[in-house]
Amino acid sequence: MPAGTLGYVIAGWRLEGLPAGMLGYVYLPALAVLAAGSVATAPAGAWTAHRLDTTQLRRVFALLLYGIALYMLVRALRS
Repeated sequence: MPAGTLGYVIAGWRLEGLPAGMLGYVYLPALAVLAAGSVATAPAGAWTAHRLDTTQLRRVFALLLYGIALYMLVRALRS
């Protein structure tokens, strides 16, 4: 378990009133879905990364970061 996840588990370990399915502050059904999705798609990501040259890979990653930044900016302006 990564250190961040472990920290959230420990921080909320003895809190009462948390919804069912929680281990500390970690919602176990969501953790299971994210872990399964990561395991399932990691080979496709590795396959893609090995087939693109470094310049293409950097451009794809930059586009991903710009997309996330734009999404965060739009959300911030809406609130």
